[in-house]
Amino acid sequence: MRRIIFLFSFIISITSLNAQQKISYLLNKQADLNKITIQITFDALSASDANLVIPRSAPGTYILTNYIAFVDDVVGYTTTGKQLPGMIGDGSFFTFGDSNDPLNKVSYTVDIEKMEIDLLDASTSSKAREDYLGLFGYSVFGFIEGMEAEAVNLTINTDPSWPIFSTLRPDTDRKFGTDSFEAENYATLVDAQYLLGTGVQVTRVEEAPIPLYVAAYAATSDYLEGIGNTSLLSLQKLADYFGYIPMPHYTVVYEFLKPISDRHDYGFNMEHLNSMTAHRDITQEYMPNKDLGNIIHHIGHSWVPLRSWGEGYRPFAWQVAPLEETIWLNEGFTWYVTFYQILENEGILNWWKSNMDNAPDFIKTKTLRELSLLGSTQYASDFRIGKNLFSRGALMTYDLDEYIQKQTNGKKSFKDAILGLLNWTKENQRAFKYNEIEPIMSKATGVDLSPVWNKWQNAPE
Repeated sequence: MRRIIFLFSFIISITSLNAQQKISYLLNKQADLNKITIQITFDALSASDANLVIPRSAPGTYILTNYIAFVDDVVGYTTTGKQLPGMIGDGSFFTFGDSNDPLNKVSYTVDIEKMEIDLLDASTSSKAREDYLGLFGYSVFGFIEGMEAEAVNLTINTDPSWPIFSTLRPDTDRKFGTDSFEAENYATLVDAQYLLGTGVQVTRVEEAPIPLYVAAYAATSDYLEGIGNTSLLSLQKLADYFGYIPMPHYTVVYEFLKPISDRHDYGFNMEHLNSMTAHRDITQEYMPNKDLGNIIHHIGHSWVPLRSWGEGYRPFAWQVAPLEETIWLNEGFTWYVTFYQILENEGILNWWKSNMDNAPDFIKTKTLRELSLLGSTQYASDFRIGKNLFSRGALMTYDLDEYIQKQTNGKKSFKDAILGLLNWTKENQRAFKYNEIEPIMSKATGVDLSPVWNKWQNAPE
């Protein structure tokens, strides 16, 4: 009887798992072409109700990117085998006509070479080389509207001689030619990076408290070792500050690339839930130890905002660049914790102040919330906006820290405030509203922080 009950329970579990995994993605790298094809299979729905959405933005990018410009050959397939051509809708999506035919599959092509040429910021583009294909999830994966929350199974097919690596399931033992990955939902799928090809090296930093990997394209062994050592030091310092590590594993991804043109920018980097991506000009000398600030800052984002965030950051509106009021918190809090507190760079206060002092009037006259809204799509395109956002946020954090320590005779500090935000998010599992931020921090520190908070909400005098 117990065996029957166990078997019955097992069948129910398997059935439940299969019911959750409704979305299958198949990624094929086209031979001898810098293009990929994506095929999405899903539970059938009426063709007239099916929209294939191509993202325009992603969490933390603070930019609007026209990824649909690199998508071609969009086709929908009905359960009877009929092919329906995809038609561009009024936004960043494709439709498949007005019929009631049951649609359960779509496919499309992404031109990676054209993407890299047209997008001047290396941090927003996937890359293709003779021995490498580096894919940023949000730049290639679309989704069927309304199915973003479904579990995803991804299969990648490429040249049989090419190893496959993904930050979804990092490992030094890579499969060649074909591999499969699972993602909790669409957001998890596109937050990851996918590195294919013989030019990719992967190493694990054995001394780390969690599985820590470095995955790099066109890197020397010295670079790999140096990046690994710097990443380990960064992770240890962050763990000491916060008192815990929230990531199950972490991957530091580096691309060393020959610039496409003089106008292409390889200076911006990108944080993800369990990884970060950096880009470097291979024609210039690289010293891993000088990248400590960059690495510790981006790993630091795994705490804030990736695990404690304001409205607009998550859940994400993929078809637009959401208007976010808390970019100053996302960036400024992390700048303060990583550079001023952990790295003890007291001189950086003067740089933050000079960023504010030298700002043009259209920035100086903006309140903190207004400047953040402006930065939602222009954070890096006019980096004076970005620099002022993190500078104001960091200097507010400095004032908060000084005030908390003074009011508590040094018994508490800003660390208690940021841990209060992290604990609040863990308990409530949602974005905090703007007017909730100060009360959360005040409660966590036992100090009324409204005087400092209110001072920094206004435009600089």
